[in-house]
Amino acid sequence: MNLQGKRVLVMGLGLQGSGIAAARYAAQQGAMVRVTDMKSPEVLAPSVQALSGLAIEFILGQHREEDFLWAEIVIRNPGVARTSPLLRLAQQHGARIEMEIALFLLACPGRVVGITGTRGKTTTASLIYEILRDSGASVVLGGNVAGIETLSLLPQITAETFVVLELSSWQLEGLAPHALSPSVAVMTNIYPDHLDTYHDMQEYAAAKANIFRYQTPCNLAVFNYDNPWTRQFGQEAAARTWFTSLQRGGSFARGCSHTTPFIFTETALVGRHNLENILLATTTTRLLAVPDETIAATVQRFRPLAHRLEEVRVVRGVRFINDSTSTTPVAGRVGIEACEGPLVLVAGGNTKRLPLEHWPTTILTRCRDVVLLAGSGTDELLAALREEAHLQRMPNPVRGVFATLTQALDTTMALAHPGDTVLFSPGFTSFGLFRNEFDRGEQFVASVRAL
Repeated sequence: MNLQGKRVLVMGLGLQGSGIAAARYAAQQGAMVRVTDMKSPEVLAPSVQALSGLAIEFILGQHREEDFLWAEIVIRNPGVARTSPLLRLAQQHGARIEMEIALFLLACPGRVVGITGTRGKTTTASLIYEILRDSGASVVLGGNVAGIETLSLLPQITAETFVVLELSSWQLEGLAPHALSPSVAVMTNIYPDHLDTYHDMQEYAAAKANIFRYQTPCNLAVFNYDNPWTRQFGQEAAARTWFTSLQRGGSFARGCSHTTPFIFTETALVGRHNLENILLATTTTRLLAVPDETIAATVQRFRPLAHRLEEVRVVRGVRFINDSTSTTPVAGRVGIEACEGPLVLVAGGNTKRLPLEHWPTTILTRCRDVVLLAGSGTDELLAALREEAHLQRMPNPVRGVFATLTQALDTTMALAHPGDTVLFSPGFTSFGLFRNEFDRGEQFVASVRAL
């Protein structure tokens, strides 16, 4: 895509890399670049500093209609809703709406391995990247990975490079107008999520399906057979398709009765969901011709990623686990199920209008004490826990709702005994008390290390 001399507006600078990379790339391509974001200049100061020295105009703390009327191309950050009236205004006046990931794939010469799903995509993508790197292949990691400017990876990519991309539903929306899909597509699962953005589950799942929708028969797709949504998608894919299944004990090609056994189970990752992630990653890299010995060695040394059931430390016999990327009730339930022994749960936050499903029951049966952070989602969970405790004739484990993480942790420390696990798995979004789930996790880790 030729950006030379074009009027390019980046909508959403953000703090995690996508907006920064888009602005940098457009400026380096010779475009006239403006950046607009509702966050204040003070909050966005690190992102602005990262772009110092480039000819970029910043309009921060507001969105102005005049900027959208000025633009020939608007690059929207994944966090910006596609239904934004300002985007419609720009389109009505002839502007094209693009996303960073589409610009990247249009210019990328490498072999792209895309990973999506509601849960597990970061772990699966990171493990695939590590296995390929340990095999000696040329490989880079990007996409929906915090702190990585994906467009900035282009200079180091050749036709021989594997490009491993974690892809969110919003990023995948940006591929549809160009009929783009990765040559290798991996889907972990589909659960209710982002229903404050999407009309329903069908619309959310349809966005995810863009990862395989435009593949050809010479491409490769790998799906989790144990999840109903991804099992169905695997029947629709045009690419050469494989399924993975813990229930069946391995992986198998679509239409084939033979199952290749799952042998890579020696791992530091905990929980059944992580075994699903490992099975997906190892099946994919096997199909990319990586030897079993390399795969096994990488799986064995691979450790939990930050904010994903990450063991922070043990204090006076109490084990602290940071699972801050738990932003849905499903993730909250899975985090509890992955832990053993007496549990003190720290949860709560703001709702995405997702069903609580079995999470309250799991909390009641597995958690001795529950400490909650205030938020709209917390209000929903409190009501559900009271009702479930009444139905089950069990005591309600909630010990309080707190306005700050410091207050919550003070109560948590008073409740925890040697041999307990304190699990920070919020099950809701972080906005209000924190910038995002990563800021939330970092504050938890800092607080625990300071104990």
